[in-house]
Amino acid sequence: MKMKINVIRAGLLALVVMGATWSANGQDMRSLVREFAQLRADMRILQEDQKVLLDRITVLSQENVAKDAQIAELQKMLTMQETRIQGIEKDLIMRLEQLRRALESEQVSRRKDLETAVGSMAAEISKLDKVATNASAVANAASAAAARRQQPPPPAYSGSYKEIEVKRGDTLSVIAQAVGVPISTLRQINNLKSDTIFVGQKLKIPVVQK
Repeated sequence: MKMKINVIRAGLLALVVMGATWSANGQDMRSLVREFAQLRADMRILQEDQKVLLDRITVLSQENVAKDAQIAELQKMLTMQETRIQGIEKDLIMRLEQLRRALESEQVSRRKDLETAVGSMAAEISKLDKVATNASAVANAASAAAARRQQPPPPAYSGSYKEIEVKRGDTLSVIAQAVGVPISTLRQINNLKSDTIFVGQKLKIPVVQK
């Protein structure tokens, strides 16, 4: 645009020079005036266009400034949001760590309580076992005493003995039952270390006093 204006100005200058040269010819002078007027009109149009363009450039510059301000504001807001998000993440991580520690502490406490409860139960079970053992011993003693009371008194022996010979099929328990003498008594009198006896063996049998 500026170059075009300069060209028009150069044209006007040339017309002035030519007007001075052709001043003797009236027709040429009128033609020159018309061309000069046309050039001035074109120059006014160009100046108006230049003004419009300058105004447009000014508006665009202002819009760019406004856009830059908006971009700066958005960047500021974005930075604030990122800072806020970082703060939230940090707070969340801290809370999760506190929760983890609380859970670990709770687990340790419950484990200790459970171990204490198990120890107490074991102690109670041990006490119950002792009570049961004592009760069983007492019951066994009572049963033994009752059995002793119910058993007939041991037979009284006269001090004399009779001798028998062990036959095939005899056992010490069979012989003791047959003669009415306890097996322990037969073992003691015959110096037997066990209940084993042999065919043809001689055994002393105490005579019961009548």
